[in-house]
Amino acid sequence: MRSAAVLEALEELIVRLELREPQSFRIQAYKKLWDTLSRLPETAWASAEALIRALHGQPGIGEGLLNTAVGLYENSTVPLLEELRAEVPDSLLELRRLPGLGPKRIHQLWKEARITSIDALDQAIARGKLQNLAGWGPALLKKVEESIQFYRSTAHQWLLQEAQALWIEAVHALRERGIMVVPLGALRRAWPLLSHIEGALPASQKDHAREAGWQLIESTRLKHSDFPIELHLIPDKHWVETLALEGFSEENRQKLQRLFSQVKEIPATEEALFFRAGLPYILPAWRDWPDIVDLALAGKLPEPLTEAHVRGSVHVHTTYSDGRDSLEAMATTAQQMGWKWLGIADHSERAAYAGGLSPERLAQQGEEIARLNASYKGTFLLLRGIEADILPDGRVDYEEAIWRRLDFIVASVHEKLRMSREEATQRLLTALGNPYVRVLGHWTGRLLRARPGYPIEEERILKVCAERGIAIEFNANPYRMEIDWRWVRRAAELGVRVILTTDAHSVQELSYWKNGLAVLQKGLLPPDLLLNAAAFPPFPLNS
Repeated sequence: MRSAAVLEALEELIVRLELREPQSFRIQAYKKLWDTLSRLPETAWASAEALIRALHGQPGIGEGLLNTAVGLYENSTVPLLEELRAEVPDSLLELRRLPGLGPKRIHQLWKEARITSIDALDQAIARGKLQNLAGWGPALLKKVEESIQFYRSTAHQWLLQEAQALWIEAVHALRERGIMVVPLGALRRAWPLLSHIEGALPASQKDHAREAGWQLIESTRLKHSDFPIELHLIPDKHWVETLALEGFSEENRQKLQRLFSQVKEIPATEEALFFRAGLPYILPAWRDWPDIVDLALAGKLPEPLTEAHVRGSVHVHTTYSDGRDSLEAMATTAQQMGWKWLGIADHSERAAYAGGLSPERLAQQGEEIARLNASYKGTFLLLRGIEADILPDGRVDYEEAIWRRLDFIVASVHEKLRMSREEATQRLLTALGNPYVRVLGHWTGRLLRARPGYPIEEERILKVCAERGIAIEFNANPYRMEIDWRWVRRAAELGVRVILTTDAHSVQELSYWKNGLAVLQKGLLPPDLLLNAAAFPPFPLNS
């Protein structure tokens, strides 16, 4: 899409400009342009003329920024971007992915220490070459060294959303020809991070696949010429059984093979094979659990979560704080998806960097929510909430007079993330003592491929949530995907309710819930503990 290409090029311009001129006044101007462009309707991207009309009169968009937008639209670049590409090394952009290194620090490394890559930075720290660089004390050096180690452990992995996009594009030609092809491995089992992307193809379709751009690298494997994806050729007569056994541990495979061997005639589908062997179908997402076959034999598998169980969600941001779309636009999209309710949770006042709402602004939003709810006449419900910051001492942002006027509070940590296990646990426990908190957000604050999250006493936190009826957020943002699925099962065992959220900052991001549901499903959560399955409202309202 033209809009995506323009925004991507403009973002690159901003990033490179920040690295070259960290304190340039132009940076905020280009960020304003990016923000304005991201909010334009699809009709504004029909032509350059339509884009000019849409930008005309927009606050803060003068002739220079207008020309930049049109140049990016027509040519995918502008002179300033080409200048920055020539001057700012590409490897500096990778340095931005290290937590603790902002544009000013990277500019300092580049200009004062001639360091332009992660490898060079790692070597400089190891050799003690940064100890005399202004501001680079022992604490920062240790933090950056840890960041490098974490980055290297995950840098070459794909997010689930990225892997899915690559897979869809790679197999498009095959599916257009009616050829059956299915994902395997971590992609099929909905891992949030993947090291490999692979799939399966009936061996009889090998020649058709080669015609579609797949190259034979072994007698049983194909590799796409343009994408880092491999296909395993499976003999047609073993297709169903191979898929049915895929993803299990060796011990579980042996158990299943014994059961499948008793099936006289292999049916046409995996599901049917399991049923004929006397088992419920074990979803691919469940197959990482070592005791999953025993659970199936004992009849203890939960009812699978399905898309039909998701009737609404909370933790949605709008233009009242740092969201890109209006309150009404988010509500309209939720209704178009078939949802019955939506919980608005913009940032609280403490999060000034994200446009956190003052009490007055929060009251204004509440009035708009009331007006919209009146217009829905009971067919849809907007819940009035907030994502309230958990302060360093564990208190929740705002005061009780404000809390009691809200339908719910999602309590999240956004600042001072470097904590000991004891500090982080006590901070969360203090917040969970607030009787107005309905949802614990962000769990450990991890960002996949960016930061590991703060350590907590998970068991203790879950037990308190169970005792106080507080739900845990499963945040489906592709970079978060937590509460980690390994802890979802324990939450279910303790009776803790989980709510699948998108943390959406735009109407497009509301779609994150589908991938989130797939990952959440891995945790063996039964539908009766998924708050999204509730008829509205999902929990007792405060207001």
